[in-house]
Amino acid sequence: MEQLPSALLHVIVAKVPATDCARLACVARTWRQVTYQESLWESHCRSDFPLLEGLQLDPFDRPCPSWKATYEAWKSSRLFQRSKLCWDSLRSWAKNNFQEVATSLIPGASLEELAEAESVLKCRFPPAARLLYRLCNGQRIPQAELDCDDEYQEEAHYIGLIGGYNFSHHYVNVHLLSLRQVMSLTNRILPPLTRNRRHVIIAASSNLNKFFFLDCEDGNVYVGTRNLLVDGEMMVCVPERASTSEEETQDGMLRWLEHYAHCLQSGIFHVRTEEGSRSISLYPETEPYCTTAVTRGVQVRCSGVFVPELSRVEELDDSYWFSYSVRMRLLNPAPGQVDALNTCQLSDRHWVIRANDTVVAEVRGRAVIGMYPLLKKGDEEFVYESCTGLSAKKGSLDGDFTFYPGWVSALKGDSFLAVVARFPLEVPEYIY
Repeated sequence: MEQLPSALLHVIVAKVPATDCARLACVARTWRQVTYQESLWESHCRSDFPLLEGLQLDPFDRPCPSWKATYEAWKSSRLFQRSKLCWDSLRSWAKNNFQEVATSLIPGASLEELAEAESVLKCRFPPAARLLYRLCNGQRIPQAELDCDDEYQEEAHYIGLIGGYNFSHHYVNVHLLSLRQVMSLTNRILPPLTRNRRHVIIAASSNLNKFFFLDCEDGNVYVGTRNLLVDGEMMVCVPERASTSEEETQDGMLRWLEHYAHCLQSGIFHVRTEEGSRSISLYPETEPYCTTAVTRGVQVRCSGVFVPELSRVEELDDSYWFSYSVRMRLLNPAPGQVDALNTCQLSDRHWVIRANDTVVAEVRGRAVIGMYPLLKKGDEEFVYESCTGLSAKKGSLDGDFTFYPGWVSALKGDSFLAVVARFPLEVPEYIY
């Protein structure tokens, strides 16, 4: 090999991955000279890191002395590795579970697009946010959709990447905005609220009743509260964490999306179909956030979600609002079960509400949201959502539902109480 012309060696070496090129440099002096050629590393940079756009810049947009140094800077950047893994995870989940969301994701923004956004918004995005946008420029959403134009309600209203919930005529479905929409909504919504240009809107519900903000100084993500339009009040959406390196000091948006990707991949959040439309539901589906109890074949599953846009920072009565989802069904009987039911109907509800483990209220009443669901053996779950307010960040709900075998107008036995296992209502470390 060493006797081959250097030009031929270059052709051979150019066909192996960058990692093998680095190994070849350790074998012989001749090979080292070949593997150090700039044209070789420029090719590897263009192949492995297409978002470089042909520029010798590191992940922080600082000039590099050579293409080899450029490759080393990107290859060794933990911030870039985390950002890419995060988007790979989100794209993979969307492709496998919600194709409409996968299709809505826009390819990465160019440096020119980032520069335009920063110029218009009069801010500088933190390094982690810049990398996230260079890997994916948010979602492709018609501008009219964010203006609540009915033309797009069926098409794009439900495909928000960050998901949402629906209760008591309060509907939320949050889209991750493209830079173009970040500029538009920030200039449209923020001026009446604050003169501080450190905050930009990065995600919003399609009906504009919930907003997430990026703080361009500390790098954290915030969400608007019920007082957003009054005094610009927000809550931080990521926990404090000591940075492991200098480049990761402003990685709040990345940590927010990393944790969200984990929630999707682990099944905490899932895709739900409601009235023929699919969307990502933020009502948890796994323990300990979702609890399950079975009484005489009636299965009751419950979980809650924090609703920041209806809450406030001060700990007063009903400062923190939560929505809860109840899913009930009549299971097929177990072999040998003697008291199996074919049908049963709900008549009453009973809730025990706790704040910081102290009972603050008990609620008894007829029906649920004005309905008396009739459960039939083997049918799909009956699902309903409601809400409650607490004076504390941590609480819980439990109770029971009164059911009658058969149906209320044609009883087939005495009533029984279907237990609702206690489930948490808590302001989480990561808010979505």
